[in-house]
Amino acid sequence: MSRSAAVALVLLLSGCVAEVVESSIKKAEPKIPTASPYVPVVVELAPEKTLEELRASLTAAQVEAYLRRLAPMLAGRSLKADEVTVINAQKGAALPVIIDAWTHEDGFVLMAREWISTRLKASGKKGDLNLELPGNLAAYLAKNRLPHSEILTANFCVDDSGAKIACDSGAPFAAGVLTTRAFLSNNAGRFNLKRARTVLRTFGCKDYPLTAVQQPPLAREVLIPLFQQDKVEGASGTFGNGVACYSCHSQFGAHAQPFVKFNSDGKWISTATGIQIEGGEQGRSVDGLSASHLSNPETSRLEASQVFGVQVPNLAGMGEAYVSSLGFWTCSVGGLMGYAFGLAESTVFTLPQDVLDDVVAAARAKEPRPSLATLAIEAFSHPAVVRSFDPQETP
Repeated sequence: MSRSAAVALVLLLSGCVAEVVESSIKKAEPKIPTASPYVPVVVELAPEKTLEELRASLTAAQVEAYLRRLAPMLAGRSLKADEVTVINAQKGAALPVIIDAWTHEDGFVLMAREWISTRLKASGKKGDLNLELPGNLAAYLAKNRLPHSEILTANFCVDDSGAKIACDSGAPFAAGVLTTRAFLSNNAGRFNLKRARTVLRTFGCKDYPLTAVQQPPLAREVLIPLFQQDKVEGASGTFGNGVACYSCHSQFGAHAQPFVKFNSDGKWISTATGIQIEGGEQGRSVDGLSASHLSNPETSRLEASQVFGVQVPNLAGMGEAYVSSLGFWTCSVGGLMGYAFGLAESTVFTLPQDVLDDVVAAARAKEPRPSLATLAIEAFSHPAVVRSFDPQETP
């Protein structure tokens, strides 16, 4: 277990009691947590002790106060009297036991639905568009304790009755929520930049530019002239970051290419070329499609690309590349904690890597591809997370 002696954990210290929600796996609109003021807390952890030993040092009062705050968001209800009895008897050791029990309840499934629906801003109906599909898939995976990675790799979608269906983009492949029109249409934009950036921020907890190790850049000569240039310091232009920005778009271009055949309605168009429409707005192609970053017409129409240094054939391959990276798992843990505690996205991006690594390692020791339930049990029973809620820890 790799963990420094001092772990800085930024979480909510007060005012984070959410409303109790009904025991149902369906809800018309996602509940968006309200971010509350927080105070950074440095939690001192002895590196020679195991997580079990550190949990054992927690008091019953610490555990009860923490679980009372957490129960409404994670289980959709208040802490029960019999759970308090277990806490008084087992103290810190009760944490994984109680949280495990919560993950079998409908409230946890509802939380999974609302978390993904909120992150992707997708719920309800819009014309012929079913914006519930991302939340449906998240709920299905959580209820059936399937690997959380299938949120980006499932070869099926889920309808409003909970049955498996083909995803609605019409693509000859599926990539979980990525091949729902809910995601694709909500994030349509020039050069497919919004789609690529939403995936990176939501499922990688990062933003462009990445390091060259994280995402090897595309060579200048394969990009259209607009993106072969570096930004000129102090320059301004009619599009993008100054006149152009090779450092970002050499990475953007790689992540945007798998979306090249999806139009603004989220439908897969086999004849898409990725070619800029003549005389049109930068980044636009014909028929609601977006232009490619690639200059060669033979490659600009292809969905194949390179993501995190891995060659991928299409958007399904991109989903696989994401979930094969450690960043997907630590981001999933951070995002889950952020939703439950009402943290701003910028705070989620700065949660301590040591704690996130601990959680993922513990979850993977139980399941090579952990379910959301297993991630939740390990995340919310981590001693540093619990102690960050203790007023006695406040500087």
